[in-house]
Amino acid sequence: MKANLRLAYSIIAVAFAATPWLHAGEIPIDVSALVNLGWTSTFCNNYIVAGSTFPTGSQNFGGVHLVIPAGPNNYWSGSLAGNCGAGTVSLTVPVGVSGVRSAFTLLNTFRGEAGPSADLSITFTGSAGATATQPLVGNVNVRNYNSGGYTSTINNTSTVQVWTNGEGQRLDRQEYILPVEFARQVLTSVTITDTGSYDLGRAMFSALTVSTCPTYVAGDITIASGPIDYNRRLNLYEQEVTLTNVAPGPVNGPLFFILEDLPSGVTLENKSAATECFARGSRYFLAFPVGSSLAPNTPVILQLGFSDPSGATISYTPVVAGSLGGKP
Repeated sequence: MKANLRLAYSIIAVAFAATPWLHAGEIPIDVSALVNLGWTSTFCNNYIVAGSTFPTGSQNFGGVHLVIPAGPNNYWSGSLAGNCGAGTVSLTVPVGVSGVRSAFTLLNTFRGEAGPSADLSITFTGSAGATATQPLVGNVNVRNYNSGGYTSTINNTSTVQVWTNGEGQRLDRQEYILPVEFARQVLTSVTITDTGSYDLGRAMFSALTVSTCPTYVAGDITIASGPIDYNRRLNLYEQEVTLTNVAPGPVNGPLFFILEDLPSGVTLENKSAATECFARGSRYFLAFPVGSSLAPNTPVILQLGFSDPSGATISYTPVVAGSLGGKP
């Protein structure tokens, strides 16, 4: 079954000792046998600027445990894989982990081209036919590792900067929320496809972590968002959101309403918490309790309240998530 993202040779997931910042269900994947270059290596008459400063080994990148191979090679270069020429190259990482709900990559480009077209994409493949492909678009969810020219911006939501050496070089982490079909299958592999030229838009991939945190996107729940209006009496902005079950059968609780990409100057006044499984750090609240069952064609109406002393435009990406246990 093909699906769109919201946004593992004989290598298998490697278990690491628990660390204070390792979230439940996070499994770093060993890619050390697949990488083809070291941070300080030259290639195709080029090199990574300040490569000697780049990190290796086990890292806490934005609250996610990612492991960069320690050497002699540290990352997979699309330029080298393409023999310093143009054309399509790809890297398939075997995973072999059941019930994956989300994944994280450490991925930048050597130079890079701005969208809307994409030189890179990443495809997730499940054991029972589930597939999902995410384009990686320059200046949106992927950019040049070097701040000097080419692509320099990211969306700071699904892709965030997690490392810099203070000299103009950086590494970015992407988050991918997988469709619910993957929760019932084994994630067999992750494939990076690179269609760039030898020195433009080629991939620099160095780490992959998958998460089996038991949360999934509730694909059978539609979301209808009303206008955001100012209530002078309460000094709040208010919005009504309607969730409807469009599945042929009932949907069991809990259901969580997640507000991705809410501006930092805007506060959700509903009793809420920060997500831990995916859309990491977004605000969420319980929309439908555990033990309840939402019948087909039945709506649930949510009343949202926002304070906005910063004057920022109130906007967010709504996501409805279910859980097999624990927080979203």
